[in-house]
Amino acid sequence: MSTVIEITAIVLRTVPFEERHRVVTALTESHGKISAIARNAVSSRRFGGCLETFAAATWRIVPSKAGDLYRVDEATIRKSFEGLRGDFEVLALASVFNELMLRLAPEREPCLDLFKLHSNALALLEEWAITSRKGSSSVEPRLLIVLLNAYLSKILQWNGTQPQLLRCLACDRSLLDFSATTLLRCHISNAAWTCPDCGPKRSERDRLPKPHSSTGFQHEFFEATQAAIGDFYIGLTTPIRKSPEMAQGTLADQQALFSLMESLLVYHVPGFDRTPLKGLRFLPGIKGIFG
Repeated sequence: MSTVIEITAIVLRTVPFEERHRVVTALTESHGKISAIARNAVSSRRFGGCLETFAAATWRIVPSKAGDLYRVDEATIRKSFEGLRGDFEVLALASVFNELMLRLAPEREPCLDLFKLHSNALALLEEWAITSRKGSSSVEPRLLIVLLNAYLSKILQWNGTQPQLLRCLACDRSLLDFSATTLLRCHISNAAWTCPDCGPKRSERDRLPKPHSSTGFQHEFFEATQAAIGDFYIGLTTPIRKSPEMAQGTLADQQALFSLMESLLVYHVPGFDRTPLKGLRFLPGIKGIFG
């Protein structure tokens, strides 16, 4: 007799299978990313909204005979996250978060940190969507990018990549020695920065390879303001729900930081490639460098 497993799951993707069934991919609290078949889920109401995208529910599952899929026997809704659908840009960012988990979360391996990150980010987005609907105005684009950057910084941290952000890689000067608008040179392979005094002269810099000009990142870099790097540090050290209210950088700072984040993830995080995140095209002010 198959062992019944009870798990908490957040739905990342659901697709129809054969006419009456659904295959659902979810991020779980104890088993990482899993895929499960829900039989007769298309026409039956017995799962309610538990299998809808973003829904958090308690599942009772058993391994299938084939071994590659679980089977969902029962599900009880815990949080539908239905409020996400009240704001289009918020929904788009939530979809980006789902894409990231589909791409990066380990299969059938515990990843509690990722589960907490994802659920807390969705909860904050839902709060924003509900507030914006009451006020009849969309969420500020800068806040959306701040949250996205904070989410990406947490992924780097989960991967074991801890960028050196407090001091210059070369001379050890503090980040706080510079004004918010000072341009710092951010090195992709080192996940660190150097100050203007330690970087190459402008004539030398112009002869260096441009960012993303080749397939490797060993010698590539970005220039970002001190404010952007400071917000990167906030994202790493602050709970995801607090990052947006603490961030200081402008919209332009956040856009530059996002481009830096993408390159760091490609270089340092296995499974994060140059394939564009589809949801980004619906977000104002965000353009993926690989899209």
